[in-house]
Amino acid sequence: MKGFLILLAMLFAYSSWSAEITYPTKNFPYISDFDYRTEVQDSDKFVLMVFSNNSCLEWTVPDRSCFLFEKKLDYFVPSFSPNLKVVGFNTYFENYQIISQFQIQKVPTIILLKNNSILRRMEASFEQPDVTTGRMGWQDELLKQVLETVRQIR
Repeated sequence: MKGFLILLAMLFAYSSWSAEITYPTKNFPYISDFDYRTEVQDSDKFVLMVFSNNSCLEWTVPDRSCFLFEKKLDYFVPSFSPNLKVVGFNTYFENYQIISQFQIQKVPTIILLKNNSILRRMEASFEQPDVTTGRMGWQDELLKQVLETVRQIR
């Protein structure tokens, strides 16, 4: 009986661990560090790398502010220059090599690369919105930075 319970527990643990994550984006893929070389390093385009974790990627997380940032960014991706490729990286128990290479400390972090050189790094400030000063929420502030950067790419 004890062996059966252990087997059952392992089966449940495996099934929850191996479940596919449904990413909130339709217009850009999430890749692994195994695909980094072909998708990013060897690309002749500008590459916008989006680093997220489970709070950004799962719609069931109570604080959906990061998830909403991903959805807003995804909305604009079709209007980006054809010279720009957008890829995402899940930092939640994945992609350790890329996370350490780019020294990702907080999510979301957005990095723009060209020829494997960092052109711009953007991170959320997480400051509270302030109507009197015109400061928007961090999602909109970060999205604004990303869109202003992307508009300069031809």
